[in-house]
Amino acid sequence: MLVVLLLGNLVVHATMFLARPVVSYRVLALGGDETTVGIVVATGALLPVFTAVPTGRLCDRGHAPAIVLSGLALVLTGPLLLAQMDSLVWLAVVNTIYSIGLLTVMVGGQVLVTGMSAPAQRDRNFGWFTAAASLGQMVGPLIAGWVMSLAHERDLLLATTYAFYAASAIAAVAAVMFVGLLLALRGSDVVTPSGRAGERSGQGSALRLLADRQLAVAMLVSGGVIAAVDLITAYLPVLGTHYGLSPGFVGVLLSVRAGASFLSRVFLGVLVIRVGRLRVILVSTALAACGMAALIGVTGEVLLVLLMVLLGITLGLGQPLTMTWVVQQAPKRLRATALALRVSGNRVAQSAVPALAGALSAVAGVTAPFGLAAGLLAVAAGCVVPFVRTRSSGS
Repeated sequence: MLVVLLLGNLVVHATMFLARPVVSYRVLALGGDETTVGIVVATGALLPVFTAVPTGRLCDRGHAPAIVLSGLALVLTGPLLLAQMDSLVWLAVVNTIYSIGLLTVMVGGQVLVTGMSAPAQRDRNFGWFTAAASLGQMVGPLIAGWVMSLAHERDLLLATTYAFYAASAIAAVAAVMFVGLLLALRGSDVVTPSGRAGERSGQGSALRLLADRQLAVAMLVSGGVIAAVDLITAYLPVLGTHYGLSPGFVGVLLSVRAGASFLSRVFLGVLVIRVGRLRVILVSTALAACGMAALIGVTGEVLLVLLMVLLGITLGLGQPLTMTWVVQQAPKRLRATALALRVSGNRVAQSAVPALAGALSAVAGVTAPFGLAAGLLAVAAGCVVPFVRTRSSGS
């Protein structure tokens, strides 16, 4: 069953990362500019944040199957509707609804991993779960580029329509996988992980979860890591232009980082057993901070490749490990809510940190975003230190 969930997650992320860049192209095809692209993308990233916690609460109350199915319905129909949009306003509206569906499936998938994993298996299974997502993130843009190339190069609107149809077709594959999985798990504790006798599932304040210092630090680490990945993706091309690197080589660097993240996640379970979860989080976050800082001064191609390997490995570990940390630390009745809070924190970081980086780069130059990311990661690593001291096993 876990294999089906992993494949479903791979396919969902493939359709997600197929559709995301195509939305930007659709904005341009409809006459929008770079500012319009930013508004549409930001709207699609921020507004779904307000649905994350209610989604988690419903999962905690035993409604995970309905949540996953409703999210899949939006993921399946969203691209079909996007393909019909000829208005920038309605494109933004539909993209936001589509993003809500994606977020819903992501939260539901994490809840299913939690229910299907014994405590000792969670690091490994979340590592595989995010590794599958990494593969989908690599495959999706490649499919988007190939499908869009089938249309006439001057007909950008038609090209995006083709790509949205492809995204919907791929989403249908994910829907079949998840429906089959949910049918197989029907009636089990996996789909109702908190609904057991003597517990009030989903009862309790979501905000009070943040009063738990470990949960708050886990969210800080997760947000810092995902923001650093976004800054690399957005600003490495800018830095490459500044250093005189070709776009092709910058593309290789980004692929190396993604590939290294995938490999680190595959072997995450073994690493945690030997070193301890919190120690891995501390060391990986600190090394990632050093790697981001090194990008400010490194210009040699070989050194840049090595830095991307380092950053890929270290940044790849943060997401799955913080998932497990959140699940282990949260009360059983609020595990899905805690996971949803973590996703919300990630979305806020993905919106706020790049905006701050853009403002800093206008003042301090193209290296400022990497300095910002290094600082955030260093702060996150520092916040983990007290917990490593008090719980050296990291379990």
